[in-house]
Amino acid sequence: MGRTIARARFTETLVPLAVLYACLAGVGIAAVALGLLPTSPSELVQRYVGLPVGFVNFAIGFGSYLIAAIIVGLIVGGIFAHRTPGFRRYVGVLWDLGTFWPRAAHPFAPPCYAERAVPELTCRITYLVDSGNAVVLTGHSHGSVLLAASVLQLPPRITDRIALLTHGSPLRRMYARLFPAYVNDDVIHEIADRIGWRWVNLWRDTDPLGGRVFPARRPDEAPDASDRKRTVDRRIRDPRGVTAPAGDIFPPPIRGHSPCEAEGAFDEAVRNLAGHLR
Repeated sequence: MGRTIARARFTETLVPLAVLYACLAGVGIAAVALGLLPTSPSELVQRYVGLPVGFVNFAIGFGSYLIAAIIVGLIVGGIFAHRTPGFRRYVGVLWDLGTFWPRAAHPFAPPCYAERAVPELTCRITYLVDSGNAVVLTGHSHGSVLLAASVLQLPPRITDRIALLTHGSPLRRMYARLFPAYVNDDVIHEIADRIGWRWVNLWRDTDPLGGRVFPARRPDEAPDASDRKRTVDRRIRDPRGVTAPAGDIFPPPIRGHSPCEAEGAFDEAVRNLAGHLR
């Protein structure tokens, strides 16, 4: 159990690792580009910067080895992604993160799926509400991000009749960390305001990708019963128990990032949200 939670928290280190990887790749490419110039790089740097020749030659050699190491790392990562389901999940998450944004952000990747999914969702939600229905939207993992983007596209006459149930949501844990200019506290609060704070987010400690959508209360922060943020996030115990249930010999499995439809908390949240819409 403790090991599973520790592995789930490894996600928090992905951002600094990605920044380090990008910096090393940039340094390596710049050093190799200097080596391709017609004039000796050591002469250019010594003439305009004043660095010693030995340092420039070392940087060029280091950049060449660094690019080779990056290529080998990509090959090894592809092999691990093919053979290891856990590692393949992380690769899939990074792929989904990249292809969520418009094509201008990733011109060499497949087309952005959000440009098609979000308009389709908004069209379907609008049709259901205009037909006289109240709608409870539920989305797991990246589906919760698509629903959040859809809510921001809907007019007030539609958002007054919808509620939102998310589970395993990477909205804050991944998107707010990697893209703070587009997903931040103001945007998340705007989503909640548009639907009248009819929002429940289910999360687990063992989930390596999803988590809370609002930060936890600090130990030195006094509890506030009127703070609506505290009503959104609801933690689900995982695993459900430590002993095998009656008629079985195995204890309940650790669910991690699995959907929450089979949890009692999911059914309760749906009933509560539907009650608010009445």
